[in-house]
Amino acid sequence: LINKIIEVYGKPKQIIVELARDLKMSEEQKKQENQKNKKNREESERRGKELEEHSIHNNGGNRLRLKLWEESSGDAMHRTCPYCGESIAFHALFNGETDVDHILPFSKTLDDSQANKVLCHSECNRSKANRTPWSAWRTDQERYQKILSAATHFPKNKRWRFQPDAMERFEKDNDFLARQLKDTQYLSRIAYEYLSHLYADQGKDSQHIWVIPGRLTEMIRRKWGLNALLAGEQKDANNPKNRQDHRHHAIDAAVIAATDRGLLQQVSKAAYQAEKEGAERIVEKLNQPWQNYRREMEHLINAIIVSHKADHGTIRQNKNQAMPDQTAAQLHNETAYGFTGLTNEKGADLVVTRKPFDSLESGKDIAKIRDTHLRNELLMLIEGLDGKEAIKKALAEFAQTSRDYRGIRHVRIEEAIQTIPIKDKSGKVYKGYKGDSNHCVEVWQLPGATGEEAKWQAKLLTTFDAHQKSKGLGSTRPHPAAKLMMRLFKKDTVAFQHPKYGEKVYVIAKFSSNRTLSLFPSNEANVDARMRNKEEDFTYTIVGFNSFKKYGLHKVGVDRLGRVTDGHIKLLNCGTEIA
Repeated sequence: LINKIIEVYGKPKQIIVELARDLKMSEEQKKQENQKNKKNREESERRGKELEEHSIHNNGGNRLRLKLWEESSGDAMHRTCPYCGESIAFHALFNGETDVDHILPFSKTLDDSQANKVLCHSECNRSKANRTPWSAWRTDQERYQKILSAATHFPKNKRWRFQPDAMERFEKDNDFLARQLKDTQYLSRIAYEYLSHLYADQGKDSQHIWVIPGRLTEMIRRKWGLNALLAGEQKDANNPKNRQDHRHHAIDAAVIAATDRGLLQQVSKAAYQAEKEGAERIVEKLNQPWQNYRREMEHLINAIIVSHKADHGTIRQNKNQAMPDQTAAQLHNETAYGFTGLTNEKGADLVVTRKPFDSLESGKDIAKIRDTHLRNELLMLIEGLDGKEAIKKALAEFAQTSRDYRGIRHVRIEEAIQTIPIKDKSGKVYKGYKGDSNHCVEVWQLPGATGEEAKWQAKLLTTFDAHQKSKGLGSTRPHPAAKLMMRLFKKDTVAFQHPKYGEKVYVIAKFSSNRTLSLFPSNEANVDARMRNKEEDFTYTIVGFNSFKKYGLHKVGVDRLGRVTDGHIKLLNCGTEIA
């Protein structure tokens, strides 16, 4: 990507690297993080409802105050200020009697995380000023010991900040500006060394590259109101970063690019002054880089089409070549189906497979049981029962008490599906597998009669068929004279004229056997997980194969720099024509 940028725009005069917070997580760590996020979201929603019940504005700042207040004690009657030990009542959270204080001075740590915050009396905050708890009250050991005792009620990641050596533990170098310009953490050092090769002719002391922390980027982004650009219907600058929209990376890049040495100097001075005056944020007076910066950012963000890397695989046109075909998807699922030798009226194979008895949960499942006597007995058993739980409970009792089927563990299910046949040595089909994925959609233009408009016909090519010698790409041609208009793969970007929403640019998520494309806007992130999450208000846009020509659906090229190769698209909201 760096080489591509240099190729197009030339070598940059300066490079600013944002220090990443975490390395990639394992699957178990991701699971734990998701559980933690879910719990935090539920707690935040609970606090929001409590605020609304007391007619208090439900925003991030007020929810934070309520959370910090709850941290001091599980009993609302024993929630106190950690610095003086005096009680803090609920109404004191919002009437000016209390402040949100940074335990370790913000100007020296730039740590704006919740782990570095407590709720305290405003008077205690002014007394503590720009110091640690140890620095502020080390001459009054009796009071300091009470502070340490109060700190034991806080989470583990907060307690150590009250200790005498807290600042030393945080970082030996207290000079904010020096720490940002000469960061020695591993990732930033590796990035610095790699990028410094661009300026190798200017020596190791080149001032073209420096590092800034991600937490500073977050604060500046919020101050300049850029979070609201991707906040959906709730255009609130205090909203957190919308990580479900890929364009948040572009906003971060724009903030990082505007963070020069002069801005770092401003932040360094503002940090000390803001904390000295008892303010909660240090970027309150930080002006935008230039006039209309946010408006220009909004214009550019609305014009972005995100580049998605499609995986087309490698399928040989000539199956006699030695190089093997390569695709990412499974050829078929893992369940083996036994053949009955029969087909239904649509030509699908009637096959059987074993299924755990305790997985049955509806009349539809029971109706597929091959054993007629068992099927009828179970259908009579669940007659009149409502809901899966009631049915599963009745079936569990049946398995324990039935005279004929006591202890039943599996049943044979009969289904009608199109299968991939497996033959024995004699050539007889004895089992089959269900195809698990589709490789692409081939769109053909059929030869039309004189004076008639040519019709389009879209055909699915399964991943299994794409690997067969007798099939492969082009094998779906419906007529010898049909012309191939396009091949559509997953993650391809397409444009079409939607009858309701106008010109749209979407990315292909999947194709379905019911002859539809599932699409999502190119800026949307984590779409597969959001579709599976019932709590998410997200759904695919569905376009039927028969609508391709009517909507003018066609492929669009988007390179790694976001440049669109289709000259017909006019983007919504900004009217910018992309050539």
